[in-house]
Amino acid sequence: MPPPPLHPPIPAPAIWLVALVAVAVALLLWPLQTPEMTAHFLPSLATIRTHGVAPAFAETFSYLMPGCLYLLALALSVHRLLRTLGVSQRTQWTIALLALPSIALNTLLSGEGDALYVAACVVAVAMALEHRHLAMFAWCGIAVALDAHAALVAPFFLALAIRRRVPFGYWLAAPAALVVITTPALIAGWPPADIAAIYFPQPGRGIVLNAPSIWSLAGAISPEHAPILFGLALATAFAATAAYVAQLQVAHFDKAGLVGMAALAALLTAGLLPGMHARAFLLADILIVAFAISRGTRSAFTLAALVQLGSTAAILGGPGPGTPMVAIGAVCMIAATWIAARPLIAPHANDNRDGSHRIPAPHGLRGTLSFDMVSAPVAGPRGE
Repeated sequence: MPPPPLHPPIPAPAIWLVALVAVAVALLLWPLQTPEMTAHFLPSLATIRTHGVAPAFAETFSYLMPGCLYLLALALSVHRLLRTLGVSQRTQWTIALLALPSIALNTLLSGEGDALYVAACVVAVAMALEHRHLAMFAWCGIAVALDAHAALVAPFFLALAIRRRVPFGYWLAAPAALVVITTPALIAGWPPADIAAIYFPQPGRGIVLNAPSIWSLAGAISPEHAPILFGLALATAFAATAAYVAQLQVAHFDKAGLVGMAALAALLTAGLLPGMHARAFLLADILIVAFAISRGTRSAFTLAALVQLGSTAAILGGPGPGTPMVAIGAVCMIAATWIAARPLIAPHANDNRDGSHRIPAPHGLRGTLSFDMVSAPVAGPRGE
């Protein structure tokens, strides 16, 4: 018999209030046009009207679609994840999440297709929580096929697959799904080089665009010296990713904590890799809010608010790294990443150290922001 739905201490906002806020945000953003809309979305619509859907799909600008479709994809994936987490009032929470500023700015205003790969990643996380590893890898492949930025959360799936000793044959579901998804684009006429172009930071792109990261602070303080930090940024990102995967082999988390760790993977990679946009944090925005909803504590929602503030400030700050808004966003995002990473940074209880260096019992961490990432504030079965 499945467990009863989880009722978080913080109830979902009233549906009428969420709907009112969503309509107000949509009306506010409706008259605005971004460079992405004029360069990609509007030409795509013109091609559809003139030549039909198939010729438009053959053009490289056809990855942009109306924002309502992005919101629908996100809504279905978030609702699926909340169901896996056993959250009640899933519909209200899903609508509330989609009305958040960074989600609206990324989907309704910019019109970028990031929401599609983010939705696939969210479903992959849900499959991971359910131990459906074949489906998890398949959705990972779908996500990478939609946008290679999906690799930002790859350390989470890699760590789980190693820890759970998932058979190697299951891993092949990811490249198989990628081939299946990209084949129609090849048939339609997309250049193979465009399809095969997996994201790698390039020195000519700059160390940071407008991502709320430590590198944007470096660019704001000393823009002429920031490019020489490109190699350091790459080395830091790879070292942090390796440490994350290693530490996740010994740390124990319940389902909500695992969602928090998935968000941490996206925060680390997007925050430490060079050449990142603010929208690279969209997946972390959604996962950390899903974690907060499932955990249902004020400290968890405070952590989610820090991430939300960081993303929104960076998006509103414009395309460059030197604006005050991007700097404010960077401070918020660095603080949130540190808080989320504390369960992995602290020594674990099974380390061969004396008792004074071990993690305190859960009650000893009560009231701190790091407590909620480890386990729920009520006694329950130990997670993995």
